[in-house]
Amino acid sequence: MNNEEDMATADASDMNDIDLEGDGPDASQLPSVEEVRTNQSLAPDANETKRRRKKCYLYSAILLTLALIGLIIGVAVSKSKSRSGGSAQSVAPPAPVPSPTRKAPTAAPEMTDAEREKAARAFLMTTGVSDEDDMTNSGTPQHKALKWISKEDTLRVPIPSNPEDLGTTKARKFVQRYALATFYYATEGDSWFYPFSFLSGKDECEWYEIHTEGEEVYFWGAHCEGGSDEGAVSQIWLPNNDMAGTIPQELEQFTNLRVFALEYNLNITGTLPDAFHSMPDLSVIVLTNNMIEGKIPSSFKKLSNLEFLAVDDNQMEGNLNHIKDLDTLKYVYLEDNFFAESLSDSTFSGWSKLKQLDLSDNEFSGTVPASLLNHEHLTVLDLHDNDLTGPIPEVPSKQDKLTYLALHKNSLSGPIPSTIKHLQALTDLDLSHNQLTGDIHESLKHLNLVYLFLGENQFDANPVPAFLSGMTNLTELSLKHTNLHGPIPDSFGDLTDLYLLDLDKNKLTGTIPESLGNLDNLIVLMLNRNRLTGTVPQALGNLPALGVLLVDGNDGLSGSLDFMCTSTGGNGTFFALSADCGGDSPTIDCSNACCNICCGDPDEKCDDMGWTANYDPIWELSYERYRFEFDMERRMRE
Repeated sequence: MNNEEDMATADASDMNDIDLEGDGPDASQLPSVEEVRTNQSLAPDANETKRRRKKCYLYSAILLTLALIGLIIGVAVSKSKSRSGGSAQSVAPPAPVPSPTRKAPTAAPEMTDAEREKAARAFLMTTGVSDEDDMTNSGTPQHKALKWISKEDTLRVPIPSNPEDLGTTKARKFVQRYALATFYYATEGDSWFYPFSFLSGKDECEWYEIHTEGEEVYFWGAHCEGGSDEGAVSQIWLPNNDMAGTIPQELEQFTNLRVFALEYNLNITGTLPDAFHSMPDLSVIVLTNNMIEGKIPSSFKKLSNLEFLAVDDNQMEGNLNHIKDLDTLKYVYLEDNFFAESLSDSTFSGWSKLKQLDLSDNEFSGTVPASLLNHEHLTVLDLHDNDLTGPIPEVPSKQDKLTYLALHKNSLSGPIPSTIKHLQALTDLDLSHNQLTGDIHESLKHLNLVYLFLGENQFDANPVPAFLSGMTNLTELSLKHTNLHGPIPDSFGDLTDLYLLDLDKNKLTGTIPESLGNLDNLIVLMLNRNRLTGTVPQALGNLPALGVLLVDGNDGLSGSLDFMCTSTGGNGTFFALSADCGGDSPTIDCSNACCNICCGDPDEKCDDMGWTANYDPIWELSYERYRFEFDMERRMRE
């Protein structure tokens, strides 16, 4: 199930995104040139582009997901042991419990297949496990599961005859085996990438494979606590397994379930069944990257131990009413759906233990809840790309947990509050694409930021703030279209950790500082659409990592740029090198072999709205940027 072999790195001249780590350990998980071209040629919408990007990150994502979920599984084990009177000395996942295949019981006399089917149907119907019509109608998952367990299952499990036996081990084992078979057929099990022994003659508690990551042990498939003979299904974890179809109502039979995870299957559809009302131990739900529709089921209100909820990248809608009172929630990822309601402080008042919250790319309205910026435990808050309005809340007192805050692509207004300096742990701040006014507040200098995006706002006209030169931990700085004027500070050459510097679409004047040649880590430099004069410094040609240089839209620039492709110390090959080198009156000389975007050519559109580098990281990769992405199709369309 390792997808690394299907992923290849791309040549810098062909890519539509730029690797951040080059030939590092994650380079092999990046998409191939063909995958990128396919994305562009289909001109997918934003959600589909992200869906495919997340699929390409899958292997790394699953490894990090293992770590996150593994921790919670361990905590859940401790809780379940405590409830049963045992002691819990470790939070590690349970060690595998090997057990021999259960021998087929001998019934006296043995029922015929027809008698087994009749008895099974009667028991499942009278106990409410499945609807009679579902079991009768040919082609349904329930009908297929009934046929299988009655006639085809080589284990020939005994069929309970009395509905009052439902609480016995015999009946429970029969029901969970039938329910797993129903789940298999409902999710098109015959087409799964890996079968995990489902529908084999093994005991259903052995329908799993062991995955190890370091010293940790994980179970992919269906795993039970208590071994085979008396075990109850406690985990269903089937990531990236080409599953399709729907999740059946019979899921409710797994009342000992602690983990339910079907991430990255892409084609699981339909609505979530209202089947979670009797799962007191369920602590992890991960349904990331599928096609699930509808609302959060009302039975979620009963999940009194749920800590980890990830239904991101689906097509779900509705509000958060059925999870608002779950005070055990720590990690909530609902991004890239169609959820909608007006947010306020009361929305999250019950989530006192919350550590990470991602509601981005939805349709939430209202204001940014002040309680979230002052939350005792919150480390990640991502509310970008919604319909939020109003000011950024004040932060009246010290908050030393929040490291990542993304509020971009909303309609927030007013100034950046000076009390933002109280977010003392903040490293990543994105307030771009709003309607913020006032100055770029000097209080930002008190933060230890590595990522600062403020572009596309309505700040007052000012020179580039001097305090930015002292923020030497910055790796990415975007001030695109922020009403700046005056020169580019020579002191920007001291920001030697910068990967990205975006000063596009301002009114900057003067020459490009030679000191920018000190930025050896620089990958992206956007100086386009300003009023710069002089020539492009030769020192930029020696930047070893530079892959994007945009200087078009500066009528005062002149000279040649061909040195960028011939300097011995530089990259030499560019993903994008743009200048006003085309048309009848070029202001810069640059050969087509070097500049791949010559503005002024009739066929070259240089409306660079697509050159935005905001990153939309995902929880599976710990909210870290792994590459730069630019929407070339969008750039050409606009």
